[in-house]
Amino acid sequence: MENKQIISLLAHNHPGVLLRITSLISRRGFNIDSLTASPAGIEGFSRLTVRLSGDDDKVEQFINQMLKIVDVKKAEVLPEESSVAMELILIKVNSDSSNKNDIIALTSTYHASLVNLGERSLTFRASGTPSQIDALIEELSPFGILEMARTGIAALENGDNCLAD
Repeated sequence: MENKQIISLLAHNHPGVLLRITSLISRRGFNIDSLTASPAGIEGFSRLTVRLSGDDDKVEQFINQMLKIVDVKKAEVLPEESSVAMELILIKVNSDSSNKNDIIALTSTYHASLVNLGERSLTFRASGTPSQIDALIEELSPFGILEMARTGIAALENGDNCLAD
């Protein structure tokens, strides 16, 4: 069964590491839905969060391939039920005087903040789970989405467990 899984990687923060990781992803034909990288909070390390589409065998293969890269120190699946995963989106929507209040009311149900008011557009910032962000996009589509930028997933395991352990 094909599904989307979140994989967290801990890697040395050296020039070229991200290139090696993305090259392996490309060569192996994995379908990446999201890839984010940031400092891990541990000196000299970065945390990469990958949202991968594929069956369980493909995800296991992905993790095994990542662990073959010398600079990758840890790779693990973050199960949806035992982790926190959030995204940020900036989204600009067509708007005029007749629908401005409707759009603002709609986005408030997603806790989106109005960050820019143009003559013919509204720009919002929202954060939430990937499914919440997908739902917001779907709700705003009928108004006409002019442009959007999504950050990709940031995810951590629930509780006291840490990737660095």
